[in-house]
Amino acid sequence: MRIIYADAHGPVLGKDQPSPNLSLLYLAGYIRKHFPDVEQHYISQKHSFSHHLEMLRGSPTDIYAISFTSYSAKVAFEMTRSIKEEFPDVLVVIGGSHVMTHAEQSLRESNADICVIGEGEDTFLNIVKHRRELPRVMSTINGIAYLQNGVLFKTATRKLIEDIDTIPFPPRDLINQNEYTGVSYSKHSKNTEVVITRGCPLRCVFCANPVFRLEGGPLFRTRSPGSVAEEVDQLYKMGYREIYFHSDELNVRLGWSIELCKALAGLNHKDMYFQCNMRVVPMNEELAYWMKRANFWLVRVGIESTSQRVLKGIKKRMTLEKTERACELWSKQGIKVFAFLMMYNYWEEDEKIELETTDEIKSTISFAYDLWRRKILHYTSWSAATPVPGSELYDISVKYGFIDKDYLPGEEWKPYEHISGISKREFNSAYRKARLQTALMAMSSGNIEWRNKRSILNKIKIIIMGKPETVN
Repeated sequence: MRIIYADAHGPVLGKDQPSPNLSLLYLAGYIRKHFPDVEQHYISQKHSFSHHLEMLRGSPTDIYAISFTSYSAKVAFEMTRSIKEEFPDVLVVIGGSHVMTHAEQSLRESNADICVIGEGEDTFLNIVKHRRELPRVMSTINGIAYLQNGVLFKTATRKLIEDIDTIPFPPRDLINQNEYTGVSYSKHSKNTEVVITRGCPLRCVFCANPVFRLEGGPLFRTRSPGSVAEEVDQLYKMGYREIYFHSDELNVRLGWSIELCKALAGLNHKDMYFQCNMRVVPMNEELAYWMKRANFWLVRVGIESTSQRVLKGIKKRMTLEKTERACELWSKQGIKVFAFLMMYNYWEEDEKIELETTDEIKSTISFAYDLWRRKILHYTSWSAATPVPGSELYDISVKYGFIDKDYLPGEEWKPYEHISGISKREFNSAYRKARLQTALMAMSSGNIEWRNKRSILNKIKIIIMGKPETVN
């Protein structure tokens, strides 16, 4: 049997691919564990669609599995339609965050045979196991959707994997590390990402992680510190010298977080650096201390806004006082802080839309500058609150007619085209100021990964020219 795993080709949101798609590599590792003789290939985002076709033409392929988000769905649909037209006998399996909430749309637009809903390892294993008899047994495989005579069928929800230590490490021998640009800020050019948790106990309005909506198991799960340390040690021996723990947040449980840092510190790899996503709570001096001992140099936190009204509306359970305290704790240990910030947040309250004001956005920009001058904030990233399928924000946007139910986010969400109360002029002005802040802080703090030149050039263009729309 031969399987090809694929990413949708081309840049997404103006960015090249920083690291491999671990969701697909986890599938490959799971299949290798159970069927070691299966031939497997992985095609990164860097390759053109013609490369996908060449791979399919080069040798008989049984399964073509592609994973995509809502941002790359249009490209993925075009790819799979063409593949099914030329290779009707190849089983096309689609998965990823978009299909979980838009299974029927995805199946009809892509002409794919099967849509995997939820965590894919056990479901995909069953698809591979029953490849030769699928038409007869598809209805018995939990966690999938498919069309039969034009009618949508969904099987029972598959339970989530409780012990994620049982999932094999992603097989990195399937990738070419030179095809990735690396994370946006780094200490070492050979860097990659590692998943250490799955799920999130929080429900921020803007977050699009539809696996939250599935039933059948624990939504938030952690790997054991020993398992994470083992994978880190393996990557160190492969030559990697920096890892971005790309999970929703490292510090959901303080005790586990501290034990993880102790396990990493115990490896004694002085030239291995780490960065991660965190929340400002829970946070204490002990965790900051052990993060430094483990060699964390950067933390990324979702601050989003400095308006308590906005934070409450978008369900961010935090305060400015706790934000400042956390930034102080990290900075005291010499760990740099990166802030995710958003503008023009909106939410539903008392059956009406509430919108973040331009003055509130200006206050957030000023707050970030203040923390920067105090040397407790070092980087920022700005975006406009965007309704992505799977998020509560998406449901709100459909309810109030800002978008239709089949909306796919494109390169740029322009809130003034959908929501009253925002002009092009004020949006462009705020966005330009925010991007300028990002550039100034990045140049001051350093460690820029210049291989991300496409993204860097896009940001420079916005700073200089703004968004090229005609002002009302």
